Order: sequence, then C-alpha cells, then structure tokens
Amino acid sequence: MKRFQFDSTALRYFLTVVDTGSVNGAAARLNVVSSAVSRQIAGLEQRLQNQLFERHPKGMRVTEVGRILADHARRVEADAARTYAEIGGHNGRYTQTVKVAGAHGFAARALPHKFAAFQAEHPSVRFNLTVLDAGLVTERVRSAQADIGVTYSHAAEQDIAVVFARPAEIVAVMRPGHPLAVHPALHLTQLSAYPLALPEGGSTLRRLLDMASSLYNTTLSPAFTSNLPDAVYNYVLTGNAVTLCARLSATDELDTGTLICRPIDDALLNGGQIQVQTHVSRPLPDAAHRFLRFLRSDTPGLF
Repeated sequence: MKRFQFDSTALRYFLTVVDTGSVNGAAARLNVVSSAVSRQIAGLEQRLQNQLFERHPKGMRVTEVGRILADHARRVEADAARTYAEIGGHNGRYTQTVKVAGAHGFAARALPHKFAAFQAEHPSVRFNLTVLDAGLVTERVRSAQADIGVTYSHAAEQDIAVVFARPAEIVAVMRPGHPLAVHPALHLTQLSAYPLALPEGGSTLRRLLDMASSLYNTTLSPAFTSNLPDAVYNYVLTGNAVTLCARLSATDELDTGTLICRPIDDALLNGGQIQVQTHVSRPLPDAAHRFLRFLRSDTPGLF
C-alpha cells in the first residue's frame, strides 16, 4: 500500500499561515518571500483537492479541512518533539518543555508556583504557560498546542480526557463591608441592584451567567468588563461593585481578606468543574506525566 506523507516544510509554512492569519505575516515570521509560502499552500490544496483557507481582504481564515490538517500537523510536531526529548534523555541530555494551557484566574495564579516547586526536584524540565479564556484551553489540548490544560468546564469534551477535577463553586466577590455581605448566600436576582464587574462576553462563565439571568427574567448589565481578573478585583475594591468567579480564582484575595465572597445559590452556575485535561489518545511526554503526578500529590485538597 502506498504511504501518504506530507512534506515537513509545507506543513510548517501552512501552520505559520494558520497562526498569523496571512501569507505576508507567515513569510515575515519564516523570513522567506511571500511567493514561497503561497506555493506551499497551493501545493497542499492541490494534493488534498480541498481549499485550506478562505481568502479575505483582511487575511486568511482556515476552513474545516484546514482545521483538520492543522490538528494533524500539530500532532506531528508534538510527537517529533517528544521523540527528540526521549532520545536526548537516553543520551543523558534530558531537557523537556511541558506546554500548558490555563484559564485566566486560578491557572494563571497557581500554576507558576507549581512549576517552580516541580523544577526544584526536576531542574531539566521547562514549562510554557499560555493563558486563555476557559473555552479556548480545551482546543489547545485537542490540537496538540498544549500537553495539559487547566480550565473551567461545564460539559464533556470530544477527544479530551479529564485527569482529575473538582467542582467549581461560583461565588459573588465584593469588598469587606458590602451591603450584600449580611447574607449567608445570594441569588442572582439580588445582584442587579449593584454595579457588576463581569468577564467578557466570550467566556464560559459569562455565557452561563447570561443563560441563568434569562431563566430568572433578570438583567445582569455589567458596569465594567475585562479579561484580566486583577483589573476586575481592583474595580470591585473601589465601591459597591460585585463580580462573580470560581472561588479558586480569587484565593489570594479571599485568603488575605482583601475581598470577601458569598456563595451563589444556583445549580446551573455551580454545575461546572475546574479540570486538568489531556488528549484522550495522544501520548504525553514523560515530563508531563511526572508533573501530573506531582500536581495531584502536591495539591491534595485541590484535585
């Protein structure tokens, strides 16, 4: 049977166009002329007999066929990197980079401490952390752009294995002495009387909040939105504003008493989990396996 193989240069050029969104951007990153990139893309499209990009005046948008090829190309890159690291380890030159995608909030705050603690025992291991909106973390794992994902999720995901998880309690966060602090728990309808600081519209939590407010026929109109938790917390400190987040995302502020929180009494909002995710079938680098074992043992109350 004839083996079907892709040229590695073509895949590298193709992925660079996917990442930059244009032929010119890819050429600049690769330090080649634009025509060389265009030829590689045209060759792939001819071979596959499918269009890989939709051409627009402002750039290139990957098609569904292109997305499938991009996932394949990233898996090839990940497998090659893992093989190279294993050979290096066999020769006594063991250095591996563990690629982690994490959601804003807990992952961005807690994971760097875990990386440093792990490296104290395994100094040859490197970490790369990409912080994204929760819904984008899983896609990074699925497409082999990350070995491990740490995110907030509300449903099972195709091709994703949940290594360990815990419920993500959603709380209302406010300054000490806030009028709502007298209540042991809150309902979403109680929040509409106060300025709200909320995640941006594309976040998983924001979509759930919009669904829940629709169920209760109430409007949660934010006075301030941001994708940066620190900006939201600083805004909440200034007056009677309230924000909502997973309790784990505000651990530092809550532990020090800078902010306080009250649980939200809503089954829809509290149905999600903080998950540590991997791909269901793609082998992990040895260093990623060891870090997952460390993470579980080092944080028994968390996962």
